[in-house]
Order: sequence, then structure tokens, then C-alpha cells
Amino acid sequence: MRKGKVTHIGVSVDRFLQKNFINVDGYALRVFFSKFIGPKLSKYAELVKFSKDTVYVSVKSSVVKNEILLLRRKIIKGLNEFLGESKIKGLKIVQE
Repeated sequence: MRKGKVTHIGVSVDRFLQKNFINVDGYALRVFFSKFIGPKLSKYAELVKFSKDTVYVSVKSSVVKNEILLLRRKIIKGLNEFLGESKIKGLKIVQE
């Protein structure tokens, strides 16, 4: 048996959900992102993670990567307006 600190199951679940970006705000942000960039780009780009002040976007091709780079400022502005505060400062792209 492991000895250590005992934590409430609710705290553990919250940590897991926050780590994996599955909270209500995170889901709403993902849905907004896919609608914001449009149906054509959302097939190839997905909001993966929101960490501190940076949003990570996963893309499937270099063409989509360039398109997201061109729209970067507009995407950040739109996401901040959706959140209601200037929380997002940067956008990083991860190519699959």
C-alpha cells in the first residue's frame, strides 16, 4: 500500500480535467475556435491546449499551418472577445 497524502476524489478529477482541457470553458473554447475559423479549416486544425497565456493549435498540413499563421492575430482577438478578457497573448502551432 502506498503511503502519502490523501486527496479527495473531486480534487483529483478536477486536476485531470484541467490537465486534459476537458472543462466546460475549454470545451466551449474549442467549439468557438472551430466555428471561428470556418468549416474548411476546422477539418484540418484543432485547438489542442490552453496553457497560461498561449493557445496550442494542431494542424494536419503545412498549407493550413500557413493559413493559421496569417490569421493568428484575428484568432487571438476573437478568442479573447469570446472569453471576455484579454487572457490569450500567443498562439503556437503543432503540426501532426
